[in-house]
Amino acid sequence: MPLQPGAIVGGYRVVRVLGVGGMGTVYLARNPILPRHDALKVLDSDLSTDTEFRMRFEREANLAAGLNHPNIVAVYSRGEEDGKLWIAMQYIEGTDAAQELARGAAAMPPPRALRIIAEVGKGLDYAHRRNLLHRDIKPANFLLSREDGEEDERVLLTDFGVAKSAEDGQDLTETGNFMATVPYASPEQLLGMPLDHRADIYSLGCAFYKLLTGQNPYPATVPALVMMGHIHEPPPRPSTVRPELPPALDAVFARVLAKNPAQRYGSCREFVHDAEVALYGHATNPPGLWTDPRNHIQPPVDPPPLPRPPADRGSRTSRLRRISLIGVLALVVGLVVAAGGYFLVTNLNGSGSGDQVARVRAEHPAFEGKSIAVFNLTDTDMSVVLDPSEQAKFLQAIGFRYSSEYRTTTGEKSPRQLTLTSGVLLTPVDIVMVLRTDKDAGNGGLRGLPSGLLHSSTTIAVIDDPSAVQAFQIWTDQSTDTAIAKIVPMLARVVK
Repeated sequence: MPLQPGAIVGGYRVVRVLGVGGMGTVYLARNPILPRHDALKVLDSDLSTDTEFRMRFEREANLAAGLNHPNIVAVYSRGEEDGKLWIAMQYIEGTDAAQELARGAAAMPPPRALRIIAEVGKGLDYAHRRNLLHRDIKPANFLLSREDGEEDERVLLTDFGVAKSAEDGQDLTETGNFMATVPYASPEQLLGMPLDHRADIYSLGCAFYKLLTGQNPYPATVPALVMMGHIHEPPPRPSTVRPELPPALDAVFARVLAKNPAQRYGSCREFVHDAEVALYGHATNPPGLWTDPRNHIQPPVDPPPLPRPPADRGSRTSRLRRISLIGVLALVVGLVVAAGGYFLVTNLNGSGSGDQVARVRAEHPAFEGKSIAVFNLTDTDMSVVLDPSEQAKFLQAIGFRYSSEYRTTTGEKSPRQLTLTSGVLLTPVDIVMVLRTDKDAGNGGLRGLPSGLLHSSTTIAVIDDPSAVQAFQIWTDQSTDTAIAKIVPMLARVVK
């Protein structure tokens, strides 16, 4: 519940709500000492009570407070009030790029879009040189303001309060909170791989694409499909959406949105330079407007290449495109193949996965021959995994027998959509596994499950760890490892 006007947090007096985000609520608040208003972000209680999150939040907020740049919203202070963490930031009166874009294409012509990206890029390069990553670059975090008498609008990047040190192998996402917005997240961020400054540059490219075209680079309504676009689809060409844009911009986006970080721009300055040349025929920003180019950001050792899709990617991708997914945390991937009356399990990175599956089957003889069905549950719908599918093959490989009630019909792809009231098992099974991303998910509880499942005599195994749910629902290169590490133990608890 939002704080009421007049509430006191860390000495700040709340005036009104400015916005609500995935981590908490931002308020306009009166500074307790100085005659000004600041922006006060109060984090949600579930984050504030997480000990690991608190430690990292405090460390990373301190890092962000050390940034001093005209294109970055300043972080003033942080603290805790009534068990909730808060952070005080510079208040910018005006709007943001997302709100301006919502007014229509006329409010965001290409020159204005590029200038916004250029100004944000200056702040990002500054932060990157100090080994600080933002991790949530998007138009809603580009604040726009114009003072009386000023010819050009000010552009400031906000929400550096959850930034991450590029030298820190850990980050806030490891507590189970996904610190990114999926339409703008880099492939390596979605895959839970190590990040460097080029992940932010990728996101800046996505934001530029949105400002230019009015749509996201991978404009699907299902998060799973957006994620698969970032990971597998080629970079989009803005000229196909807006033919009046110069085709030279397509090459810029091909580089800034490259799947492999090593193939992207090494700095925002390089990216903006090429975008200006493509749009205007020459670069407009003289070097003096950027920080000294001699301080060019040196990329660290390149992270491992992104996992390659299997040889039959076309057919498998078409199946994946139909999988419903609401949870958004780090995406983990894997491959299981079953054939005939025996199981052949392969892994693109070697044979270790097959050995692991065989070991799971040997260690859990109680799985052998038990019938199982898997349901996906969100706040708005429910679906059931069908056989054949990669998910069903994995369960069969570790000894289960997948329910014959849920087999694909001619031309049907897994999963099959159901209504929230249709979850009654027509044919009894021994185990029902429910992958939950609904509002009642948490701690493996049964609260909120459809009555048709609760009233059945079957044993229910609830999986609501976000990374486990995503790895199972979107099955690519490393899902086997995640399923063995996180799903098999849950099944072992209920299968006797």
